[in-house]
Amino acid sequence: MHLNSYMDYDVVIIGAGVVGLAIARELAESSDKTVLVIEKEANFGQGISSRNSEVIHSGIYYPPDSLKAKFCTRGRELTYDFCQKHQIWHEQCGKLVIAQEGQLNELEKLYEIAQKNGVPDTRIIDQNELISLEPQIRGNTALFVGCTGIMSAHEFMAAMQRISAEKEHDYLFMSEVVGIDQITDGYKVDICNPDGDIEHVTAAWVINAGGLHSDMIAQMLGEKESFPKLKYSKGCYFKLSSRWRGQFRHLVYPLPDEKHGSLGIHLSFDQTQTVKLGPSAHWLNDRVENYDVKKALLALFHAGAAQYIKGLRMEDLTPDFAGIRPKIYNEKNPLSDFYISHEEDKGYPGWINLIGIESPGLTAALAIGEEVAGTVIGEQ
Repeated sequence: MHLNSYMDYDVVIIGAGVVGLAIARELAESSDKTVLVIEKEANFGQGISSRNSEVIHSGIYYPPDSLKAKFCTRGRELTYDFCQKHQIWHEQCGKLVIAQEGQLNELEKLYEIAQKNGVPDTRIIDQNELISLEPQIRGNTALFVGCTGIMSAHEFMAAMQRISAEKEHDYLFMSEVVGIDQITDGYKVDICNPDGDIEHVTAAWVINAGGLHSDMIAQMLGEKESFPKLKYSKGCYFKLSSRWRGQFRHLVYPLPDEKHGSLGIHLSFDQTQTVKLGPSAHWLNDRVENYDVKKALLALFHAGAAQYIKGLRMEDLTPDFAGIRPKIYNEKNPLSDFYISHEEDKGYPGWINLIGIESPGLTAALAIGEEVAGTVIGEQ
């Protein structure tokens, strides 16, 4: 569709990734707000939301007072319920976090965080139980997490977009936000449409769910130093050969790589039981979205995964795909938190920023949608 100049909406959502869609879906089910969703790609969920492990996270990694812990633990429950209700493929397969010799203390610390975050069905298991659960996995001990799962991220997003569209929310694809002006009743959003023309729309509320570009969208308000800045962390995946298909019943993780702010190169699988390894983690020096997977990473992946997968051969690995994490960079704490804020205190009532929504953003999406929509509707 094309907009007439100054067509008004109650809410404009910038970004049709999983978080933007979750907010739109919650607004559709809880209000009669008029909503426009603006997306620079040709369809929903083409960025971060579709380039990940598709894991339903438990919430074992995040400090108890963090937004990641809050929204991941609430989002996990909402996600399982939503998938069940809308017949979205998912599997509560559980996961194992593997500790090798000398790593028991780190594993116990992780277990303590899980307990503080109220994560159910977690326990430390010995080597014998580990072997009985996953004969192909090598380790001294492991943390068993029963509430972790996997799902089809595309089906998940498609269901939310369908609910939103059925409420007559409008969507503008291949359209990029190029300017923001604060006006008396809200905001004027300048949009470059697929033809290269600039169009405008006004809204009382603007929700910035712009993913990799969310910090730059926030800066369009003119407050370049007031909001967090992102640094890109690229993660690559390799898939395993068909001889490994169906060989694992649980997701398998090493202990987190705190230096790079990642969960480590882990083992997951999809609906077809194809096994994949990843993601890796390395900082990008620029803001270019480069999704190639270099074969030079093969040795790194093999060495990392062979620590816990028995009999893994170099030739079993094939480059698969890559994603980019929008991390709020902090040298002292690479495992940075989400930034979710109604910027009223900064002089921008009706503007909500969601910056640095990386993992566990897929799991947290419905809980974030619940909170943000509640702010807009006025119930929270």
